[in-house]
Amino acid sequence: MEATLKALADLLLEAVPTILFFLFLAWFLKKVYFRPMAAIFEKRREATEGVRDLARRAREEADKKQSEFERAIELARHQIYEEHERRRREWAEEQAAAIAKVRAEVDAQIEKAKEQIAAEAAAAQRDLDARVGMLGDAIVRSLTERRAA
Repeated sequence: MEATLKALADLLLEAVPTILFFLFLAWFLKKVYFRPMAAIFEKRREATEGVRDLARRAREEADKKQSEFERAIELARHQIYEEHERRRREWAEEQAAAIAKVRAEVDAQIEKAKEQIAAEAAAAQRDLDARVGMLGDAIVRSLTERRAA
């Protein structure tokens, strides 16, 4: 057993430089490699999150501008519709006024034509009345001349 303990003590004594080397290597790697890498990873994570935050804010701004744009388009459509409706009403009123004017002119022409026809009928009636006497005299003369002949 003593030999085993001696072998174990020798083994531990031989392992001390390896353990010290391992501890030095762990300390050195931590100082030279792991801390700078952790700092790089942290900067990368911060930059990534910063970019993500910028992207999120840009998307929110884009969504806001899109909704403003859609509202502006809807307002413009509404204004165009109102303008179109106003012009349609004006056009209908202009047409109605033009139709009323033409009707009035046509009614005036009809009245004038009726008056002219009435005047011509009255003149024709007067002419007939004037000729009735002459025609009657001519018929009587013609009949008397036939009888006399």
